Amino acid sequence: MVDAAIVDGSAHMMNLLMVLGQSGGLVAERGQSLLDGPHWCRVYRTADGGFISVQCIEPKFYALFLDRLGLAADPQFAKQFDRDLWPELGNRLAAIFAAKPRDEWTSLFEGSDACVSPVLSPWEAARHPHMAARGSWLAVDGVLQAAAAPRFSGWAQKTPTKGPARDEHGAEIRAELADPDTNR
Repeated sequence: MVDAAIVDGSAHMMNLLMVLGQSGGLVAERGQSLLDGPHWCRVYRTADGGFISVQCIEPKFYALFLDRLGLAADPQFAKQFDRDLWPELGNRLAAIFAAKPRDEWTSLFEGSDACVSPVLSPWEAARHPHMAARGSWLAVDGVLQAAAAPRFSGWAQKTPTKGPARDEHGAEIRAELADPDTNR
């Protein structure tokens, strides 16, 4: 027997945050933790109403980020971990990212290790070259859905079938539930 539950996987995904909490990097107040407070760990709105995600935590990636934006010589931005500057620098970045559309920012950071990416809709993600090459998304009868994961070598991946229409099997299920002799 294998006892597996999504909730257990979710708990394991929280281990990073628990480690951050031990070092003061995770606090209960929104916008004050290492992963949601700094100007270099946020999502910004772009000129066209899209969004760009910035997650350059490590100093070497942050330096690349500043270089691409032309901010490498800015003395305030040089103080990456100065919490007192985070709100002001966040506002400055918000204004910078609001000046151009998402795709221009995507092009500027494409191929770099600056840890900047566009926020894509599910439909855009399905068309993204990396996701398309992996076959991460499928359209079954015109409905977009994630492909099965994980994948195992030597096993053929099955294409999911179309889901039933709302209440398509309702009468049969209710009849089965109402029958006390059903041993299912």
